[in-house]
Amino acid sequence: MELRLLRSRSIVLGRQGIPLDYAHSLVRHGTYHDANLHGGYGSDQVLEEIRRMENALGRLGEEHIRLRIAADFCCIWRYDFPQRIFDICALIGGRPAHGLRLHYQISPQRRDSIIAYAEALAGWLQDKSLAEYDETIKPIAHRIYTYLQDRHPLKDMLVKRTLLGLSLRALNCSFWGYESFAEKTPMQPFHAMPIDHTTMQRMAQLERDIKREMGAVAEDFLCDVGGSAEPACHFKFIRRIDILISSIGCFVWRGNLPPKDNEVSGRRELTRTYLDILEHYWNGKSQPFDQTYSTQYNEIFELLGPPNDLKRWLVACLWKNIFDQTTYHVYPMRQWVEFVHIGERYLDKLEAGRQ
Repeated sequence: MELRLLRSRSIVLGRQGIPLDYAHSLVRHGTYHDANLHGGYGSDQVLEEIRRMENALGRLGEEHIRLRIAADFCCIWRYDFPQRIFDICALIGGRPAHGLRLHYQISPQRRDSIIAYAEALAGWLQDKSLAEYDETIKPIAHRIYTYLQDRHPLKDMLVKRTLLGLSLRALNCSFWGYESFAEKTPMQPFHAMPIDHTTMQRMAQLERDIKREMGAVAEDFLCDVGGSAEPACHFKFIRRIDILISSIGCFVWRGNLPPKDNEVSGRRELTRTYLDILEHYWNGKSQPFDQTYSTQYNEIFELLGPPNDLKRWLVACLWKNIFDQTTYHVYPMRQWVEFVHIGERYLDKLEAGRQ
């Protein structure tokens, strides 16, 4: 999926990323701005209230539509979803916020982590010592070496297959909007390790050899790296790599399951908290708020500033989008594919103009 959508580029993006204006076509068709706000589940009082609020605003300005796009395309399955909530609320409140990395887009920091995993797997296959790694990679290499332990012919095949699968994942560091922190963001490297036209064939041959030796048990170990439906931007991507590598190390699926880290655990509770806070803002929710989350409550309300009709409408759109994803897991893939293609075409045009 990723390789069909994303292509490697040599360009470097400055502070200006992909303009949100380019996605206007996705939110200006049909009865609703975006299908993400309408899952087709019959009558929806909240959606009707959002439409009423929008109609009362009259003609929307370009900046308002940009904010609406940011609210529509906030994905709860991203690894940086918590920070996106604060960034979008800052934008709605009229404050600057750094560029929004959306579907199939990751930060250079996450790309560096995935590259470190690939380099450590390759190093393990080459009997590279931990002392030979750069200090930035050494902690990840130590973790992988601890999971894998001693070399073994079957283990080698599984690690090679995992390394190839990881290298085939697209690492797209483009972004939408304005990046206030990074002067430059290079698009390359686009993969954790170099790939060529033989990579897929080599991986397929390894999979056949592994199945021949392991039988039906091999299916678990041959899952796509990070999950077949999960790109590198998914919040469990790194954790699934850990699970796979630790399982290879003992030849038992999840036999040495690593403990969860703070970035993965508690995601559902955190999402419920954000929904509660956002509903308090747009709906004037009168129920007492759980003081356990007073810090997040105060920070989000401060970023949004005093409510007005426009802000309440935008926050309601954000709330509805997150609520539908949580309740129905609804996120139309057709919309995402079209959204990614828009960004691709913009980068193609930008690259052509610089050549």
